[in-house]
Amino acid sequence: MFENKYNSETETRETMYNPIDEKPANEQPPKKKNGKIKKILKTVALICCIALISVGSIAAYKYVDENGVPFISDKSLKNDDSENYKEEKSKDDNNDSKDNNKENKSTIDRSKYKETSLLELAKGEDAMSTQAIYQKVMPSVVGIASSFEYESASYDFWGYENNSDTETVEGTGTGIIMSADGYMLTNAHVIFDGQYGQASSVSVRMHDETEYDAEVVGYDVQTDIAVLKVDAKDLKPAQFGESGSLEVGDAALAIGNPLGFDLFGTLTVGYISGLGREIAVNDTTMKLIQTDAAINSGNSGGPLINDSGQVVGINSMKMSSSYSSASVEGLGFAIPIDEAKKIIDDLMAYGYVTGRPQLGITYKDLSAGAASYYTQGKSSSSGVMVTDVNQDGPADKAGIEPGDIIVGADGELITGIDELKAAISKYSTGDKIRLTIIRDRSYYDIDVTLDDKVSNSDNKK
Repeated sequence: MFENKYNSETETRETMYNPIDEKPANEQPPKKKNGKIKKILKTVALICCIALISVGSIAAYKYVDENGVPFISDKSLKNDDSENYKEEKSKDDNNDSKDNNKENKSTIDRSKYKETSLLELAKGEDAMSTQAIYQKVMPSVVGIASSFEYESASYDFWGYENNSDTETVEGTGTGIIMSADGYMLTNAHVIFDGQYGQASSVSVRMHDETEYDAEVVGYDVQTDIAVLKVDAKDLKPAQFGESGSLEVGDAALAIGNPLGFDLFGTLTVGYISGLGREIAVNDTTMKLIQTDAAINSGNSGGPLINDSGQVVGINSMKMSSSYSSASVEGLGFAIPIDEAKKIIDDLMAYGYVTGRPQLGITYKDLSAGAASYYTQGKSSSSGVMVTDVNQDGPADKAGIEPGDIIVGADGELITGIDELKAAISKYSTGDKIRLTIIRDRSYYDIDVTLDDKVSNSDNKK
């Protein structure tokens, strides 16, 4: 029984594992149904899983970033912790809101800087536009033409004059109308020159090209201020402001005639670069306004203007050039209008500056050759020749005459105008100064009592 059963199972197992080559010839191997589809489905499922994990991670990170706390349920917090969390979250929200406001404000400010020039930003809240300032001030700005006459002489080997001719030198500058009836303000060096003296003729050109002959009312070389007068009516005077209210960084504008009338009415703009700059000019230290608004030769005597269209200074190219012998840019100076007012008032009322000791003469520099000629070889050094003496002035009362040559003051050698002015500046009104002069080839010492009551300022031809 046992063997029969075994044989039967063996036979069955053999039937189940027939070799393939024993299959019928027309029978094909079984095909794998839906294999590719299953692979696609598996891939899609994997991608979906990855996407779900990524979205969940991003959401969790965003929540943590916004709330600043671990990603846990509020239910897991105790009551006290929950209140603290809410309070902290409220503070964070407020801070975020403030930060957003600051960011928005900063964006607006940057936009403002992009749309507005730095010059406009330097102006005050009620400031005028640059164009409006020019239209306001330009009718009050004039051009000034001065003619200087001098004698050109040549000398032989012995110092005697061979020939003498009268030459003319022309100069131009700028001025400011102060009154409707024709008083005008400019620099003293526009109408007076240390070598040639006072201009023999002065004319004024208005902004509409109308021209007038001008009279020199008075000038002060020490402060470089002069007042002129033309016979005209209904002129437009400039509006004057206060230089004391200026601050470094304020907008500054200048109008003038650089290099002559071909560039009449040129506008330059900049800033107030400095205040109270101590600059030594004509043996006098002046406190001036510094600006980077271009001030060139021909701008002298023109207005320095604030952002309200008011004149706050008198531009002076002479001050700019005297600061340094080197070529400079963006370095201009103006006389503060607050300091100039007293000088202007004195010049208009008296023709000179009161309270300042003067000799009461007009004079000019004399070269060594000319001094030798006039003194017939008595003096071999330069000096100062007296060309006119004011009646009843200090020099007139002391006996000084036209043609005298001043070569000394209180025992010190005088070779030019600057040295004479420096000697006088050491004294006060009523003091005496001893001058050494040459007259008719002889030396004389004359004591002069200084006074400020003269018909005009010294230093004119």
